[in-house]
Amino acid sequence: MRALTAGWGDWLSVFEQHYKALPAAVEDSGCPNCGARRLRLTFTGTEEERIGYAAFWCDGCLFGIHLSRCEVPEGVPMESLHTPVEQRSVRVPNYTLLWPDDH
Repeated sequence: MRALTAGWGDWLSVFEQHYKALPAAVEDSGCPNCGARRLRLTFTGTEEERIGYAAFWCDGCLFGIHLSRCEVPEGVPMESLHTPVEQRSVRVPNYTLLWPDDH
């Protein structure tokens, strides 16, 4: 059983670090929950507006957050909302979503 040790605010802080660094990757950031350096960030949105949603999770403990209505910076890969899930290049696992009132 995976234990929840970090809350929404912890995850949002780490997400902001990753988002501000885009299109570069943040290499030294560990998961706020388990400490693993296995954080993943992917965007899905509309190509015309570059607005979509972000999935941010840890491949180690499978906890994470989901943010809607994000601006996807130029130069950052983005899946199209119009591409069927089974044809997308990034497979987002079934991770445990945290919400603002968690922990």
